[in-house]
Parts: sequence; C-alpha cells; structure tokens
Amino acid sequence: MKIKILVDAASNLFKKILEEKNVDIKVLNMRLMIGENSYNCYDDDFDVDEFSNTYYEAIKNGEQVHTTLISPGEYLESFQKEVDQGNYVICYTMARGISGTYESACLARDEINAKYDEPRVYIIDSMTAGFGEGLQALHAFEVAKKYEDIGDLVEYLEQFRLKVRSEFTVDDIRYLLKTGRVSRYLAKFIKLINIKVLLKSGDESKIVFAGPAFGRKNSIKKLADMVISKVDQDFPQTIYITHCNILEDAEKLKELIAEGGVKTNIEIYQYDFISGAHIGPNSLAVFYVSKIEDKD
Repeated sequence: MKIKILVDAASNLFKKILEEKNVDIKVLNMRLMIGENSYNCYDDDFDVDEFSNTYYEAIKNGEQVHTTLISPGEYLESFQKEVDQGNYVICYTMARGISGTYESACLARDEINAKYDEPRVYIIDSMTAGFGEGLQALHAFEVAKKYEDIGDLVEYLEQFRLKVRSEFTVDDIRYLLKTGRVSRYLAKFIKLINIKVLLKSGDESKIVFAGPAFGRKNSIKKLADMVISKVDQDFPQTIYITHCNILEDAEKLKELIAEGGVKTNIEIYQYDFISGAHIGPNSLAVFYVSKIEDKD
C-alpha cells in the first residue's frame, strides 16, 4: 500500500524543512498577495528569512495582504494525479473553523472516491494551522509504513491530532479580529484591559482564549510554563517554535522550556506566511505533543 501525504501551505513545511528532514510530503500552494504583487512561498528559490522582513514590515505599514484558498478543482487535480500513480492519499488541511480549505478538499475527495470501489482519498482536519498541521503530517509520514490498513492508519491519526497542542501569543489582536479568527467580544475584552493574551487551537477547530499575560516577557514565560506542564516527554517528538520575525523571543522561549527540565529536541522556524497574515507581526507560537488527548 503506497500512501502519499499532502498538506496545504499553512502547514509551515517550507521546502528547506522537508529537504532537511528528507521527507516526501507534497505541499499544495495558497497564493499570497501584498498589494498587487503575488508570491509563491514554496518556490525553489524562495528565501524564507529574507521574505519575512519584507512581509511583516508591509503588514505593519498597513499594506493590503491577502491569501487564497485551494479550490476544489486544484485539490481534485492533485488527488487524481496521486491516485493514478497507485497511491492512497491522506490530506491534512488547516482547521475547518478558520478556513474553507477543508470543505474544498472534501468536495474533491468525494468526487474522486465515487469512482472507486473503496476510498482512495482521506481528509484530516488538523484542528490547527502552522506547525500544528505540519507536525501531524510529519508524524503521519513516519508511521504510515507501520500500517497495513489505511482505515486503521487514519483512525490513529485522527486520535493523535487531539494530543497536538498549538499555543501562541500575538502582539496585536486586531489582525485576528480583522480576519474573523477571534470573536469581537474577546477582542474587545483584551483591548479594554490592555493585556497580552495566550491563545490556542480548540476542540472545535477554532482559536480560543488560553489565559492572560501582563507584558511580553510574561507571555513568553507563560507559553514556556504551558509546554513544561503538558508536553509528553516519553513520546519521541520535536517541539516546534515559530515566530513572525522575532527570533530573539523564539530563542528565549526555547531557553525557558529547556530550563524547565524539558529534554525534548526543540527547533525554531519562521511562522508560515499564510496563517502569519492573520496573527500579525511579532507573534510567537509553540507546537508539541501533549500527555493527554484534549486541548484544554
């Protein structure tokens, strides 16, 4: 049984990361527009660190930034190509509660599967975005060869996603509010009391409030404390820290996690630009596998 793992461009799996990890995962692109200029974040010659400077400065300066969904037709073409090569497809999407990408993928899946005696395409709502999605896809690639039945594999992966935690802090809640990623009530509350906040992916595939933090340093410390208390150190994993062009804060978060006794490998990357457009400049996130199967 040959299985191909697909993800959308909000997975944080830049080409360089996949090459370094020697992983064969296909990333489906989502267009990124800054004003009239269009960018493909997964081009071979795309410099992630260099682009981050241009990108977040443009957002700070109020330039119009847009991202596109993957259409059902684009999914259909990609799925059919893999199936024609004899592959079964497992496709991860960003959380259905914050994007229509999941619905597009499901429409394409249904059209493909209707042609065959058994399902050939499976869609998994990652219930998150960024490296929360990427982490799940990397794990799926690792464990796929251990399963003889794809139905059993998908069932395991759907349970595994409940242990994946995505926690982050933003510098300005208005970016999430502007794109509908958080409620107006939550945004108004945050602005009223003038605090930093911790946010996380929730069980309903939406962004939810994780707690207050008074000041930037305190928000980084609280992120570290959450990881220290919840990470499953018995599970072989990498903790992923991603940042919107604030490497110093990312390194501080890594340092605090290590000082808290966490021995797990930790890697730092730029936050993916697709969902980065919605959380805004100077945001900081951490993704890892927890000890329990819930997101509370």
